[in-house]
Amino acid sequence: MENIEIHMLVCKKDLSMGLNCIKSLFKNKEFDQVPVFFHEDGSLDAGDIELLKKTINNSFVIEKKYADEIIRSYLSKYPFCEKYRFGKKSDIYLWHKIKTFDYFLLSKTKRVLGLDSDLLFVNKPEEVIHLVQENIPFYFPDVQSAYSFNEPKNEIPVLENVNTGLIFIPGEEYYNIESIENALSNLIRDEINYFPSWIEQSAFAHMFYMDGRYKSLNKSKNRIPFFQEVDIKKSECLHFVSYPDVRKLYNSYVSKMNFKENSKKIYEKTIEVEYDFKKIPLEIETYEDDLFLNFEFKWCIESVGINALSHQFKIKTPEEETVYEFGSNKYGFFIIKKPVDKIEIYHTYEWYGKKDWRKIEFL
Repeated sequence: MENIEIHMLVCKKDLSMGLNCIKSLFKNKEFDQVPVFFHEDGSLDAGDIELLKKTINNSFVIEKKYADEIIRSYLSKYPFCEKYRFGKKSDIYLWHKIKTFDYFLLSKTKRVLGLDSDLLFVNKPEEVIHLVQENIPFYFPDVQSAYSFNEPKNEIPVLENVNTGLIFIPGEEYYNIESIENALSNLIRDEINYFPSWIEQSAFAHMFYMDGRYKSLNKSKNRIPFFQEVDIKKSECLHFVSYPDVRKLYNSYVSKMNFKENSKKIYEKTIEVEYDFKKIPLEIETYEDDLFLNFEFKWCIESVGINALSHQFKIKTPEEETVYEFGSNKYGFFIIKKPVDKIEIYHTYEWYGKKDWRKIEFL
C-alpha cells in the first residue's frame, strides 16, 4: 500500500457518515497507516475540522478556500474544466465538482483512492486491496449508467455503469484532463444539464473509457442497498447513494456491523401476506444482543410465481415510528436499539401506492 492516499469530499451534514466510512476501512490493517485527505466543501466550521483530525489518525483537511486558489491555476488552460469547477450557478455546479479535480491535482503521490462519505466496508475489501497492490485502476459498479450528457447523448463515448463513489487512480498517466475537458464540453453546454449531480460521474466515465485500463469492481461484492439484494456476509463494500429509501437503511447497516455474532434468537415465525389472491410467505427471525434487536426476513414472492413486488416494514415504539422500504428484495434486515418498553411491527406489500398494513404479532 506504499504511497497510497485516501481522498474524501465531506460536507457538514454527512460528517458522521464520512467518519464511519473511514473507520470501517481502517478495521483492515492494510489501510490503518494510509493518510486521509478530507476535502471540505465550504460548509465545515473549525470544530468540524478539529473533529476530523482528532478522530482519524494521519488525516489532513484541505479547506475549500485554499483548494480554490491552487486548482484555478491548474485549470486555466481548460475553459470547460475551469467553468465547471468555479461556476456559480448552484443548480449545475454542485459540490461534486471538487471530486473531479481536487483529489488528483492536490495529491502528493498521485496514487489516489477516492471514497464517497456514504460508503461502508462491511467486510474486508479483498478485491480493493489486491487491485491497489497490483496498481490496477478501478471504479465501483453502478446499477445503471447514471450519466447526464446533453443531446446528442452519444457524442461522448463512455464505459457503462460507472459509479465514482469508490475509485482508484494509480498514477499520473491514469488521469487525463483533456478527456475530462472533452466530456464537460457536452455536459455543461450552454449551462444546461438536467441531472447535475451526475456530471462528475459522467466525465469520469468518459475518461475511464478513453484510458482503456479501468476495471469495474465485482458487482456481487460491491452493492447498492435497496436497489440490489445484499448478502452482508459476502459483500465487501456498500454504497448508500443519495436516494431516500437507500439512506433509510444506512443506520441499520452501521448497527449491524456492531451487532455481536453470538447474539441470541428470540423469535421465529412465518406469516402469509395476501396479495392478488395469493398468499406470500414472509419468514421472520429476531435476534438480540446487549444493545440491539435485529430483525431478519425472507420475502418468498417467487414461491407464488411473482418476480417483483415491493414491501415495507413499519416499527412503532413509544418514541417514534419508522418505515423501512425494501423494494422487491427477498432478503434483508433492520435493527433497532434496546431497550424499548413497547414495540409494534407492521408489514405491507406496495403496488403502485396500494398498501395493506398488517400487524405482526410479536413477543
